[in-house]
Amino acid sequence: MKERPEESLGVVSVNKAQKELIENQFDIDKEGKIHVENYLNEWSQKDEGLNEFFIKNLENVQGDERDVIFVSSVYGPDYRAKKVFQRFGPISGKYGYRRLNVLFTRAKNQLVLFTSLKPSDIQVSDTSSEGVKVLQEYLKYLETGNLPLIAEANSQDIESPFQEWALDQIESFPGFSADWEVGVRGYRIDIGVKHKDHSGYIMAVETDGANYHSTKSARDRDKLRQEILESYGWKFHRIWSTDWLQDPLEVRERLKQALENRLKELKIDSDKR
Repeated sequence: MKERPEESLGVVSVNKAQKELIENQFDIDKEGKIHVENYLNEWSQKDEGLNEFFIKNLENVQGDERDVIFVSSVYGPDYRAKKVFQRFGPISGKYGYRRLNVLFTRAKNQLVLFTSLKPSDIQVSDTSSEGVKVLQEYLKYLETGNLPLIAEANSQDIESPFQEWALDQIESFPGFSADWEVGVRGYRIDIGVKHKDHSGYIMAVETDGANYHSTKSARDRDKLRQEILESYGWKFHRIWSTDWLQDPLEVRERLKQALENRLKELKIDSDKR
């Protein structure tokens, strides 16, 4: 509220008891703080109060969106037993994964999770609920910065020798491997690149195949799709068939450099953590 007063804020806890605890603590801490009072007053008057600050529990956050959402996970090691009990409240229920999906999509710009829970603390098995599995995958994403594998590579045929060439080049680089047509529905990417030292895909490589050149609307959809995927952490490198026809060695070198730069980025991110 002090550093970024231009952004709408919300706090979500996973259970009602902690929501009430946070609410009580906030009421105590805000006393005498002019910037908090100004923030609350200004946002309560904007858009007829639709974006005013809130503190809610998981069950009551549906329909709310804010620029930044702070999430308190509740779950973590018991301070006496020193272990994590496999009890995850409403997340363990039949539709727990839907609650998480609602929670993770409430933030327009940023979601900040406060937790003492690590992915390895969650014991997932074939009988675990979908909600518990999703929670573990999300924690893995926050810990590593890599999006989880949401779909296996498609068995669809490769469209052209150019695209087959691109796959072969990636596979020839030490430590790298590639899958064709990765993703779901309208969010497929041409080539998902992996590296032996990292989990999940580290980069998307796009090729201008037949679909790309077919119509302007197809190109517009492609651009929008890339922007959406980039907002979720995907890194893109595009290679053009016209460049490939003129100088395949140069295209190969740029592709290799892009992948090596991506490895450097991941190492820097890892060192920061």
